[in-house]
Amino acid sequence: MAIVDDIVSRLTGEFLDDAGDRLARAQLALSALSNRPKDPRPLLLDLAREIHNLKGSGKTFGFPTISLVADRFEEYLGASADAQPPPVPQLQKFADALLDLVELGRNPDPDRSAAILRGLPAFFDLDPGSVQGTPGRALVVTRARTLGHMLARELANCGYRAQIASDPFEALRLAVSEKPDIVLTSAVLDGMPGIDLLRSLRAIRATARLPVAVVTSFDAGHPELAGLPQDVAVVRLGKTLADDLAGVLTSAGEPAPRA
Repeated sequence: MAIVDDIVSRLTGEFLDDAGDRLARAQLALSALSNRPKDPRPLLLDLAREIHNLKGSGKTFGFPTISLVADRFEEYLGASADAQPPPVPQLQKFADALLDLVELGRNPDPDRSAAILRGLPAFFDLDPGSVQGTPGRALVVTRARTLGHMLARELANCGYRAQIASDPFEALRLAVSEKPDIVLTSAVLDGMPGIDLLRSLRAIRATARLPVAVVTSFDAGHPELAGLPQDVAVVRLGKTLADDLAGVLTSAGEPAPRA
């Protein structure tokens, strides 16, 4: 048993050393980006490469929160890729969070992990100053990155910041731990149908009353929508998307004020 513990300890140490090196290279890219180069794309690519590799190895070595933060970092990079100049101060917040986790040397407890995730930036196409009231938080669950970004833009127009998740099981955990103001999910997901995710949210006490909706191009009666709870709203992809989404958010009510 001592041999196994020694191997695990050594592998963990190697992961943390490698993660530190990757973050050092990511920091070099961020520092160069802060100088506003004429073509930031090579630096953004270097940054994305390091973060993607870090995301893939975090869970493997017992650091799921590192993977989650790296995943959010990667989503933010994708959503803000065309921003001019690149939002370096926001990107730095992700890098700082990852460095803090590496220096911690272990995965944080669930409450601290949730607090770290809640404190990360969310790309917001709309000027937050133009939104009346406190911006809300939406959890968007989809395996299609393009759809996720499209929904995030539509949500921004309604005053909501979107967090995008592709893994339905991780989305379930996020819904319970972070309690967003609304959850929007595709009908088709990898690992679990979107309808099953919605039914699970309804079955859990912490999320039973959480406003939810399914986003789909399927017609009523399609097998993929079988079992959809009657009180779950449907947002149709297509010309009515913006109107359907606005109706869902209106029914959900204004985002609750947050401390």
